[in-house]
Amino acid sequence: MLLNHVGLTNKSEEDAVRFYRDFLGFALTRKSVVPAGLAEQLFSVSSDLGMLVFEKDGIKIEVFISPAYTLPDPDINHLGFLLDNLEEIVDKAPQAGVKLIIGKTIDKTVCFVRDFSGNLIEVKQK
Repeated sequence: MLLNHVGLTNKSEEDAVRFYRDFLGFALTRKSVVPAGLAEQLFSVSSDLGMLVFEKDGIKIEVFISPAYTLPDPDINHLGFLLDNLEEIVDKAPQAGVKLIIGKTIDKTVCFVRDFSGNLIEVKQK
């Protein structure tokens, strides 16, 4: 079995593009709309859903746009990326307005960033 894609929700198209394309470097490969009837059947959403597809290094992320999106509670769902350039991401996060979260134990440091809708993304050095 292979993972085909991951689906996330963001509050706005602009913020999704700013985070996934401009900050993480994914290519925006498709922009479409899931019609209300299909959105209702699949996701129990009674309106059209905008969808952006971002791709990089064989990873595909479908970002659905819903201004009413709120984070789950507890907020522990996340994606994890192995990066060639962790230090670069950590350094540019503050300038990009991206929240950086660093957790440390005696032997380990764990880094997360949040997209502009608050979704957690774990980032590790390859």
